[in-house]
Amino acid sequence: MANKKFPFLLIADAFFCTVFTCIVSGLLYFFILNLSILDPFEKAFEDFEFTDIYYAEGFYKKEAAADIIVINVEQADRYMLAQALQKISAYQPKVVGLDLLFKERKTVFEDEALQVALQQVPNLVKAVYFDQDTLITSAPYFQTPTEQQGFINFNLDGSSSVVRDFNGVLEYQEREIPSLAGALAVAAGYISTETLKTNYATPVPIRYTGGSEAFLTLSVDELLSRERLDVLTDAVVLLGYAGTPTGNPFDIEDKHFTPLNAAFTGRATPDTFGVFIHATILQNLKSGKTFTALPKMFTLTLAFLMAFGSILLGMYIHKKSNFIFDISVKVLQLLVPIVLLYLVLHLLSWQIYLNVLPVIFLVILGLECIDFYIYLQEFIRKKYPWKSYLLD
Repeated sequence: MANKKFPFLLIADAFFCTVFTCIVSGLLYFFILNLSILDPFEKAFEDFEFTDIYYAEGFYKKEAAADIIVINVEQADRYMLAQALQKISAYQPKVVGLDLLFKERKTVFEDEALQVALQQVPNLVKAVYFDQDTLITSAPYFQTPTEQQGFINFNLDGSSSVVRDFNGVLEYQEREIPSLAGALAVAAGYISTETLKTNYATPVPIRYTGGSEAFLTLSVDELLSRERLDVLTDAVVLLGYAGTPTGNPFDIEDKHFTPLNAAFTGRATPDTFGVFIHATILQNLKSGKTFTALPKMFTLTLAFLMAFGSILLGMYIHKKSNFIFDISVKVLQLLVPIVLLYLVLHLLSWQIYLNVLPVIFLVILGLECIDFYIYLQEFIRKKYPWKSYLLD
């Protein structure tokens, strides 16, 4: 009879130990968030995901976007920008996007030239950005009656310095503001406004396809000096800053951390200019090949079940031999992250995004908590009757 009870007691012990592990992990998370001395650890957890390895180690498929052209404005003045816009408009692109703001007036001559050029762009999307609860736009002098607007903010929740997700649309003062890439995709006819609002109103993981290497990039000087630029016809042309000169690795103006960064731990230097991130998001929207992020509840449920299974196995081994348990726990703590990482890389290749870090953390912590759970049981049994697979 006793032997028949053991499997039930084992399952019960494994369940209670998993709950105990969740409580401990919750307390650890609380202290990490609320103790300033632990801020570096909090930042490390926020700025790293195992899925970053997918990009940093080159597992992703690189794709070129021939019909998305980036114009690097470098240090061009407003008169040169006006000339560039006039030349671009002459080739009738699908839409022109400006990852630039003109917040105040400068010289009369340059401002007038720019204003005239902006009026001549038939399908124009201009950048705006959120500064806390305020929407910052270009000066009214540079606004045109037909222009559209798109916000350029990344990491709107401020929880990480790495740009992994994007929002297609945000609500602001009872109206919906699309992202710059979202507005460009709608203006170019790649997706509908309704699709943008329905599918991209919540954060969606960005599917990076090569960063700056995925897009034809021209400087303003190159644009103005070339006689023919038929490649601009029916293309989406996006003007923004991409280094001086183009791609300068030491220029960090408007440069951001992304999963493409080869140093996926201890990042020190941003790797991708904002204009290329906007272009990548636009490429995602055009192709429809965005990652499907598995719901947080699914991730937490998987973490609980994986921890439960690992603890169940660990307790069974512990009952047989403490020596074998000590060895096998270390082996499991090594193998489980490797297996889960292998699974995540395959899911990413199928365009499914799983935040595996909570799963790995709970499994490793759960195996460590078995001994502490035994001590807790021994303490309880001194005062109350308590049946246990591990102690009986």
